[in-house]
Amino acid sequence: MASLHNSRLIKKSGKGFSLMEMMVVIGIIGILGGVGVFYGIDTFRGQSFRSDRDTLIVALQHTRAQAIGNICRSGSWGTCTDGKPYGVKVFADKLVMFQGPTYATRDADIDAEMTLNTSVTHTGIDEVVFKQLSGDAAPFGDIVFTDTTGRISTTTVESTG
Repeated sequence: MASLHNSRLIKKSGKGFSLMEMMVVIGIIGILGGVGVFYGIDTFRGQSFRSDRDTLIVALQHTRAQAIGNICRSGSWGTCTDGKPYGVKVFADKLVMFQGPTYATRDADIDAEMTLNTSVTHTGIDEVVFKQLSGDAAPFGDIVFTDTTGRISTTTVESTG
């Protein structure tokens, strides 16, 4: 009798999830996952955009500090005993920090490059040079970064650096 009783319990015990309940739960998980991916990608794009802006600001601060500090590094110009002007050149895919009065007349051996996100474009001035000792900038103006979603960030370089 005991074995008959156990088999009846097993047969009556139809507790579990129906196919419909499983489909609803999987659907809800799928919708939540899709929303999470959407917002995650948008957050990643925004972070890349802010990263390029921050890279530009760090490059400008670093080169200005080197110009004010009257730092001179030797390269193909030979021995350097007096300070030099320093600058930043902005390209579509990189920033170049250089030593010299202009990017065209720089000592290329001293260049330091920083990679930029290629989905971000820039307008405005593309080269800033800081004078030795004073740190004054020439030319001065705005460097504007724009990404594919329309975000805009303007960095203003004033004549006093």
